Amino acid sequence: MVDYLLAKRVDSRSSRFRLHRWALQQLVVINHTNHTSRGTSIMTTHDLRRHLDEAALAIATEAQQLVGSTDAERRLPDSMFRSIATSGLFRQLVPPQLGGPDRSPLEWFRCGMALATFDSSLAWVVTQGASELGWLTVGGDPSWAADVLEDPLAASASTVAGLGTALIDGDDAVLTGRWGFDTGCQGATWIGGLTLMVDPKASSEELDLRMCWVPADRATIIDDWDTLGLRGTGSHSIAIDAQRLSAAWTVNLSAPTSNEYGPHRVIVGNGNWPINFSVAAVQLGTARRALDLVRPMLESKSGHVSGIRLIERGWVQQRLTALEGLWMAAVASAERELESMWAQAVATGELSSNQRIRNATAASTANTLAVQVVDGVCELAGASISSAASLIGRCLRDVQTLRGHVSTCNEVMELCTAKAHGLAEFPWLV
Repeated sequence: MVDYLLAKRVDSRSSRFRLHRWALQQLVVINHTNHTSRGTSIMTTHDLRRHLDEAALAIATEAQQLVGSTDAERRLPDSMFRSIATSGLFRQLVPPQLGGPDRSPLEWFRCGMALATFDSSLAWVVTQGASELGWLTVGGDPSWAADVLEDPLAASASTVAGLGTALIDGDDAVLTGRWGFDTGCQGATWIGGLTLMVDPKASSEELDLRMCWVPADRATIIDDWDTLGLRGTGSHSIAIDAQRLSAAWTVNLSAPTSNEYGPHRVIVGNGNWPINFSVAAVQLGTARRALDLVRPMLESKSGHVSGIRLIERGWVQQRLTALEGLWMAAVASAERELESMWAQAVATGELSSNQRIRNATAASTANTLAVQVVDGVCELAGASISSAASLIGRCLRDVQTLRGHVSTCNEVMELCTAKAHGLAEFPWLV
């Protein structure tokens, strides 16, 4: 058909241009129709969900069905926390020496993206929870880690949104503090936050910052998580009032661990990549869900003035493909750095400064691009997202709630640039 059209001799250059453009647009529409009729696109939610095993798929399906109640309750149900724990999802980054599944960070990342195609709140609870149990087991006292893992429901909820104080007293300390944004605290067995260790006898003025935990029943959950997005994460504030703290229940996140756990050593003391990429995984999975939700809408919805299906409009085709491109670029960059990082971890047991900067840059950029993708989808969907029941509107609320997370915010990008140019010391956030 195109050969026939282009073979016609048209004297006017503008006419030839219009004809050529029209012919190419027909090919785009035909190609799109052929692909979508088979239920495929450049990359589909189905492709991501292949990274979930049977137990994870069942949990995710249930979470998707319960979004109304989890939004209302502002948390995941206790039964779901039990299922997450017993399925091993919280133990994805626990080293195999302690009974972990020996999963790579890339596998954990893809699992997080896949879960987010069902429910962003579930994905955030799982990816961050797995990161924290990784911190605790890799960087913590081995005896304490073994005791924690002995509980089949073991789960951590800790946060850097606040600063506690631990007054050292002999081999123990007295911990007091209040923190915000403690995701998954209702289902955790250990709860804690970033803490300044204070030793009255110490002569050094160097700050000793550690993540400190106590058994969950020693912490108070302050019911204050009432947001537009990620409502099911239950990221309430917590308080710990003058609790006796064993020195073993602490981890210095900025210092490499002395525990010999092979490549898993890089989970602690090699930057904040576990949380950086937790954000990226959830945001990209949510963006994938939004892209797949808008496609059937564009195929069935027509313009009010033209009466033409939206998917047949050139600007819609261009915008949709550009959004797919942004998503693909963000995923490819994040996955490349995760693979590169793990290869380095296997070879040396630590990460170079350059790799840490690349990790933070890839994760932060993925966060930014995922938000742009969802914003673009909303532009294509139009006023239909205004309904409180809109699934695309839900994607928008979720990505906007997570976009400003401290681990992937603009300040992290600033720190990356400063470090790359020798203008700053290495902060643990990078």
